[in-house]
Amino acid sequence: MIDFDNVLLEIGERGRYQQIMYLLLCIPATIPAAFVAFNQVFISGTPDHWCRVPQLANLSLPQRRALSLPPGPEGGYHQCRMYDVNYTAVWVDGGHLWPDAANASWPTAPCRHGWEYDMTDYDETLTTKFDLVCEDAWQPNFCTTLFYTGSLFGNVLFGWVADKWGRRTAIVAILALEIPMAIVSAFSTSYTMYTALRFVVGLTFPALYQIPFILSLEMMGPSYRTFAGMIICVFFAGALAVMAGIAYLCRHWFTLTLALSVPFVVLVSYWWIIPESPRWLIQQGRMAEAEKIVQKMAKVNKKPIPKNYLRSVTELNAMTPVSPEPVSMRLLIFGYPNIRKKFLIIAFSWTANAIVYNGLSYNTTNLGVSDYLAFFIGAVVEVPSYFIILYTMDRWGRRWSLCATMLLGGLACISCILVPREAVWVTVTLAMIGKFGIAGSFAVIYVFAGELLPTVIRSQAMALASFFAGLGLLCFPQILALAAYGRLVPLIIMGTVTLLGAFVSFFLPETAHQHLPETMEEGENFGKGTLRMFGWFRRRTARRRPDGGAGDEGPEALALTKIKPYNGFAEVAHGESAAPDGQQRSLVS
Repeated sequence: MIDFDNVLLEIGERGRYQQIMYLLLCIPATIPAAFVAFNQVFISGTPDHWCRVPQLANLSLPQRRALSLPPGPEGGYHQCRMYDVNYTAVWVDGGHLWPDAANASWPTAPCRHGWEYDMTDYDETLTTKFDLVCEDAWQPNFCTTLFYTGSLFGNVLFGWVADKWGRRTAIVAILALEIPMAIVSAFSTSYTMYTALRFVVGLTFPALYQIPFILSLEMMGPSYRTFAGMIICVFFAGALAVMAGIAYLCRHWFTLTLALSVPFVVLVSYWWIIPESPRWLIQQGRMAEAEKIVQKMAKVNKKPIPKNYLRSVTELNAMTPVSPEPVSMRLLIFGYPNIRKKFLIIAFSWTANAIVYNGLSYNTTNLGVSDYLAFFIGAVVEVPSYFIILYTMDRWGRRWSLCATMLLGGLACISCILVPREAVWVTVTLAMIGKFGIAGSFAVIYVFAGELLPTVIRSQAMALASFFAGLGLLCFPQILALAAYGRLVPLIIMGTVTLLGAFVSFFLPETAHQHLPETMEEGENFGKGTLRMFGWFRRRTARRRPDGGAGDEGPEALALTKIKPYNGFAEVAHGESAAPDGQQRSLVS
């Protein structure tokens, strides 16, 4: 098989062609993907609410609350109970005057006449439309659970489609399913109907993000894969911030749903715009199709190459292009122990990131400030994280970047348990630091996984790792429910899981500036025997002796030895130096 990384060195690792396609692929991978994943935060938003008491309808809001609502379990007024008294008799007994406050000895009962809502931030949500509060408050959470249940099956399905029929086919199929279903959900006549449609839409996420990312990654050279992985994350965070702005302007769930779905109908045109992955085509033995794309890439990048370039490369390597045998996940699990080890570590770290990232994203509306402001801040704080990671991933390597950001996110999450309830902005600050760290580590995971896994099974393996992360998300509501035994329990669990993810990621090999493994054999050999915990991605120096030879004696004339980063430790690129006696001597550090 042809090493496509070497082909990219000839036609451009990140030429004009790749830049155009990258920007086009960022659109479906970020804007609709971000909207479909998190629009329920606003569409099913739950504002402050309290029992409606028709007998007090003529009173002001403070009077109604003071007379009809018992104290809540955490201070303030109760949201789901009311005083069960005859207010006409109370008014008569008071000499046709209302008392200043309720009598604490009055009996209470659940809300009997519906609820009133604080509509400061919303005109209407599905929660206020169908009164999904108190005993029905489980329905929006169940809807979220079903969304992620759909993502479990859809992610594996579309990962298989991407490896079987191509990346472009999978992308267009996802868009053709997600966009119509998202539009139809705006016309839901019941929350059951909306929940069912969210399940179908969930089939497309996170494949809607992952597969365009994989396609863009496979068209970039090794020197620019970090750039591709980080900038797409910046676009995703920007999309979340834009969604907060759209939600602020469209405060009715119907108009918001349409605003977040209808414009993306134009993306179906991608079937005629984006190419198939030439790397995937070569793996499938479809050399003629790959040749056309490579020739077009070279032409746009202004890199002259001969006709039938891929054939000449194949003949040079004395290889005959053949269609490879299909590779299954069963083969990955049982046939290649080193790939299996790396895959399981990636899957666990991915799961930890998914739980904390989504948990902090959904929880931003419960931080005690405006829902739109909190969500916007939570999105914006991700951007500097990605730019810092863009620097550290090439400087420190993927592994140390992943470990450091997960440690930061986990410690910030656990630190929230030390903050008193009244210190709202301290909690907000720690939550944003946690979001900063976990957003950075989530960005590293996508690049790291894409570089560790071989091309022939990359989509399926990333989809399966995302499947495990989805299972973690299904457990997330149950983790939150443990707050009934103590509000610190969920935070301790999330922080602990994140710290465990940081620990196991120490045992992954470094992939920075390495060729992507193409076959299962290359993937098995990559990093084999080098899963060391304490390797460091760095440059080292070699000391040259005063007599011109190589060695460690003497502090004079330090000479940098060229280092090739490889699999979690620094491998010295040996050179030759002429010793005084004319013999060749190897330079070692």
